Amino acid sequence: MTELLLAYSLLSLWSLPDEPGKWFWLGFGLCGNACFFTRFLIQWLHSERHGESRVPIIFWWQSILGTIILLIYFLHRRDPVGILGYIVNIIPYSRNLVLVYRKRRADQLAALAVPVPRDTPADQ
Repeated sequence: MTELLLAYSLLSLWSLPDEPGKWFWLGFGLCGNACFFTRFLIQWLHSERHGESRVPIIFWWQSILGTIILLIYFLHRRDPVGILGYIVNIIPYSRNLVLVYRKRRADQLAALAVPVPRDTPADQ
């Protein structure tokens, strides 16, 4: 009898949605999880390509997208644990993007400021 109760309890945890709107939200939440999974896959492949640990810019964009999707999902479900888990994530992800783009802009300006040597008859 205990085994049947355990089996029933486990099956009830995996109850599939019975309404079309619930299927949408299930798919929406799974898309958020997919964003988080694939960002690590992309980072791993990027690091392997360069032979060292690197974090590509797409990692941070996927982090923001996954956070927004999952935050909307948990707000819809009114799940305080999920909401608290994702509400502050956007701050470090956004800050990392600011730092990445700030460094990129500084590198571009530094490259423009480097004088280019000229081979002119006056210099000889």
